[in-house]
Amino acid sequence: MSLNNRHKPQYKYFLKLRENVQGNPKFFNFKRKKWGTLINRLTLSKSYKFFNHSLYQVSRNARPLKNLHRSQLATKQRLNLFYGKLTNKYLKTISRRAFVKSKLKFIKQGAADFFLNSLETRLDTIIYRAHFVSSISTAKQWVTHGNVYVNNKKVFCSNYLLKQGDLVRISKKMHVTVQQTLLKSKLWPSPPIHLEIDFKTLSIYKTQDSSLIDLSGYFPFWLNLKGVLSNYKK
Repeated sequence: MSLNNRHKPQYKYFLKLRENVQGNPKFFNFKRKKWGTLINRLTLSKSYKFFNHSLYQVSRNARPLKNLHRSQLATKQRLNLFYGKLTNKYLKTISRRAFVKSKLKFIKQGAADFFLNSLETRLDTIIYRAHFVSSISTAKQWVTHGNVYVNNKKVFCSNYLLKQGDLVRISKKMHVTVQQTLLKSKLWPSPPIHLEIDFKTLSIYKTQDSSLIDLSGYFPFWLNLKGVLSNYKK
């Protein structure tokens, strides 16, 4: 993905995908006519849908190659938008690591689980999962601007990987903003069970290894990880 595309408005991609990929409520405040059909379509679906990347896999031969390519491209776009536009180089790197780990004899988990765990242990993702921000892109900005502490040390790298026992704190000057976001949030889906959140001090404690937890249901869309991995494996 080129630098020019990385700085274009993210929401325009929602029209092609016909989904609110980030689950951001701000999207429903758009007034232009071009958003009307998509907003009405999403508004009709009142209940939250649970998706599991390990289920309902469609074989390669079950659909035409043209539709398969379109589906894989849409899957990559959903993943990039949800995680704040990650680069292809970064995604290829963590996918290769996932394949290497999954081939170890004493490991029973698949490459898709390791790949997802690499994304879900990122600092910006953890802040988003705690509902402190409305999108991962916002969490990235907070980290790069020095508003986030890990174990009482300021961290400026949004892809910092958290380990079990790490404590995340938000700068006091951002507390009012977090409280306003929490009031607007439905807190759904609920934060993953490996995170212990103190909403009074606005801190997050990682209580256990997230690689042992099924995180596939925490997305507002079906995340076809097998399709993503097969694409980045090339």
